Amino acid sequence: MLNKRQQTILDFINEHGEARNSQLQELIGDCSSMTLWRDLEKLEADGKIVRFRGGAQAGPEREDGQGQEINFLRRARQNTGEKESIALIAADLMQPDQSFFLDAGSTTFTLLRYIHQGNYNFITSAANIASELARHPGYDVTMLGGQLNPNTLSCSGPMAERMLQEINIDIAVMASSGYSPGSAFTSGRLSEAELKKLVIRKAFFTIMLLDHSKLSKRHPFTFATLDDVDIVIGDSSLPAEFREACALHKVQLFTSDDGLPSEERKQILLSLLQAKAAG
Repeated sequence: MLNKRQQTILDFINEHGEARNSQLQELIGDCSSMTLWRDLEKLEADGKIVRFRGGAQAGPEREDGQGQEINFLRRARQNTGEKESIALIAADLMQPDQSFFLDAGSTTFTLLRYIHQGNYNFITSAANIASELARHPGYDVTMLGGQLNPNTLSCSGPMAERMLQEINIDIAVMASSGYSPGSAFTSGRLSEAELKKLVIRKAFFTIMLLDHSKLSKRHPFTFATLDDVDIVIGDSSLPAEFREACALHKVQLFTSDDGLPSEERKQILLSLLQAKAAG
């Protein structure tokens, strides 16, 4: 049986496919390098990971018995109800004839099923999202190039950042691997965190998609705080502490239990856009 620290390490490695020891050391905090070594030794002995020099990767187990499962597919099967409730709200806020950045992630991928008909301009760093969007003749799709992370299906790195410099974004629809009060919105890879930072700087308006399972997960690289976000869309299980933090930072929070009809959410978004444009 794994203790809480070991489970945290395993969850991080499974989510990202692999991790450096330095990342894991930051993840677990004050524990010594020897404690980390013993934890990794146990996880490997249990067949859950495979160690390599300076880090570890996910083990060979897969639900269908055919080897390591793609981590994106594993995440896509988790919290599906919450992801759908978030996606439905986000889709209602997306109006045609605007430029949207769609971040990589299973919740963002779920959103694609609910986008209303119309002509849209989409920019994305995610190969699977670009492929799905390309099936719709009314969509103008731009995919950022760069190094592909097989676990998130996202491109990042200097090439993606250079491409983004020439692109204007009306609304960025972002996703986060984790959120904690001390570290805010975090990612497991530096290159992906840097790209997310640039997207938010380039975008006129930012919407963050966040289900409750991401709360209290702290990954090595912070890419945004609540002050960088205009709207958070979450599920009904978001705790009171997070809701209060959104209110404190003047971030509009939409959830499936907020009691707001779709038209009222649209009107709130319009008011926020107008206020931001007015300066």
